[in-house]
Amino acid sequence: MGFLDKVKETASKVSEKAKEGVETGKERIEEARLKRQIEGLEREIGALVVMQRRGSAPEDADAQIDAKIAEIADAERQIAEAAAQDEAGGSGDSQGGAPDAPEAPAD
Repeated sequence: MGFLDKVKETASKVSEKAKEGVETGKERIEEARLKRQIEGLEREIGALVVMQRRGSAPEDADAQIDAKIAEIADAERQIAEAAAQDEAGGSGDSQGGAPDAPEAPAD
């Protein structure tokens, strides 16, 4: 193998490692975003429960809580799927981003 062949091979390996690093960074950013989303939803649920206990909750509070719990479950599923892909050695985002949050049904 000639010198130029070795240089090309090394450059190719470096390029591949850089792509893997970028992908890992994107996955970590997405996971952090999903965790922040979950925390926000949990705070909203807590606020609704407090309002229920005080008698000042909207009439559809139970439906809003159920919708937020479903959103949390979806975000947790996305995190788990990404972790499973990492463990399997797969990379890439098959999610295409997080879906829009469903609106709570009106009573």
